[in-house]
Amino acid sequence: MKMTDTQTKKVIGFKLFVIGTASIMGPWLLLTSQWIGYTGASVALAFLGCGLLCIPIALCYGELTAMFKNKGGTYEYVRAAYGREAGYWISWTTIFSYIVVTLFQIICISMLLQYMLDFEMTTAMVLAVSIVLMLMMTALNTRDMSIATTLQTAMFFVLASVGILYVICFFCNDAFDISNWEPFFQEGMVGYNDIIGMDAGFLLAMAALVTMFFGFELIPQFASESSYPNSKVWKLMVGGIMFVIAFDSLLCLAESGMISLDPTMTNFEYISSLYEQNGMVSATFAEAYVGDWLKIAICIANFCCMGCCMVGFWMGTAHTLCNMGKGGSIPLFFGKENKHGMPTIGNYFMLMACIVLTVIAVSSDTWLNACFSLMALGIGFTYLGAALAFVKLRKKYPEAERPWIAPGGLVTGYIAIAAGAFMSIMMVWTVISAALQGDYTMLIMVIVYFAIIGIVRFILKRDEEKNPDRYSHEEDFGFN
Repeated sequence: MKMTDTQTKKVIGFKLFVIGTASIMGPWLLLTSQWIGYTGASVALAFLGCGLLCIPIALCYGELTAMFKNKGGTYEYVRAAYGREAGYWISWTTIFSYIVVTLFQIICISMLLQYMLDFEMTTAMVLAVSIVLMLMMTALNTRDMSIATTLQTAMFFVLASVGILYVICFFCNDAFDISNWEPFFQEGMVGYNDIIGMDAGFLLAMAALVTMFFGFELIPQFASESSYPNSKVWKLMVGGIMFVIAFDSLLCLAESGMISLDPTMTNFEYISSLYEQNGMVSATFAEAYVGDWLKIAICIANFCCMGCCMVGFWMGTAHTLCNMGKGGSIPLFFGKENKHGMPTIGNYFMLMACIVLTVIAVSSDTWLNACFSLMALGIGFTYLGAALAFVKLRKKYPEAERPWIAPGGLVTGYIAIAAGAFMSIMMVWTVISAALQGDYTMLIMVIVYFAIIGIVRFILKRDEEKNPDRYSHEEDFGFN
């Protein structure tokens, strides 16, 4: 029996904060070597700077969430402001980022299993583990949403508790010395880290670290299914961003302050060298300076971290496709839901997309690294689209009811546009820079991806002309 709206809201209301915040958290065990490799200990300031760039964007989302009473999310806001066509294109950049981050978590689980078991998996084994995880996620997303959100809440509690314990253990350890933070801006504003073999520097870190804040916009997408007041949703998003700033910054400062385990290298050089090996900085330092118990705890916490991301972004992709179907940007059957109110076609689409991309990614680390970089580009476009929609809707529907108004009004919107543009431009330059240096992987992927969704859009428009009944033409945006 399908639950009523009231029943559903009672089930997930108190978990809304966790949906966004837990999805933001990245598996730091595998990532801090890259974060610190960008710019050294100053990556903590990069987290702060990137987080502050995201706050105006979150405030725009907050006002829009309060304005749209029935449903929300980037697709709905862009569709209302600029039409179904714009909603289609922005949504596919968002979906690309959601799929890639889910794929990354799946592959990271295989990497972490290899590390813990001290056993190198074959490509076939990695694929097998990945497919099992995907099937589990597909099954989970056919059941009532309360099951997934309860699981996500439990995993979030574990990862947050262990992370805080880990930071305390490092800061209180005799091997910790703030002199290891020097030079604070290790690669300057813009540079190149020869050890990790990629562009680095403080400004690039600020732009690229948006991948560590991506996820707070999931909260508006599920706000309509929660008992939490839409007018207060902005607090959950800003709170989630502030939590990630503090959590990830402290992790990086703790690791950057430890004494290198290789006396021939500085701490920065040693951590950067781990990037090409296994990236497991936290576990390596924990085992050497604290004990096996903390290493095991960190590994468990990172399994939980990856699980949280998978749950959030899998649901986010399926619901985005569902909203696109209901909004008329893709065929109406994408808007179908099962008896538990969960999207059906979107769920299975996510499964197939992840399988295809996993096969591509495991064939070469180059493809996976390129996907991860392009994810940041997709995020920049998503946030830029939402900020532009905020300003447009302010001008297009000035009399619409807004139960909560973003402080600063249009000024906040323009700041959010600038922040989204900065993220997008920096990552576009990353693609161009790589091509100029002879690496065309990202450029080829961008061209192929947008060519595919462009061809699909052309086919869908022709199909709609012949079969208009297959598409929704509803223009009710759910606000007054």
